[in-house]
Amino acid sequence: MLRREELLEIKEMLLDTKKQIMSGLEDRFKTSGLAEEREIGDIFDDADLEQSREFNLMLSNREKEKLSQIDAALELIEEGEYGICEDCGENIPMGRLKAMPFATLCVKCKSKRETEEGPSYASGRA
Repeated sequence: MLRREELLEIKEMLLDTKKQIMSGLEDRFKTSGLAEEREIGDIFDDADLEQSREFNLMLSNREKEKLSQIDAALELIEEGEYGICEDCGENIPMGRLKAMPFATLCVKCKSKRETEEGPSYASGRA
């Protein structure tokens, strides 16, 4: 079980990461409005703008997933269940939680799931 100081440290990391993501999203939304007001350019400018929008949308989906994982981790902290592997019930080592504070699996169970479910799972939950 994690000590109170460790939980506070992890909680602060999670809140800082969430704040950074939200700040980045806010900045992108502000600048995206400028792109809407530009003068009509040639077809290459339009294609470049569309490619940039698609890239920003992709990042937004990735960031949404990360925000969801952060919120879930913060909820687990409040419930007193943070740092416990959801598969085996063992404590997740502090080193892993510091590296990936929204991890829900210990390294052993994460590796086992990746082996069983294939490479597509590797990009999902921690």
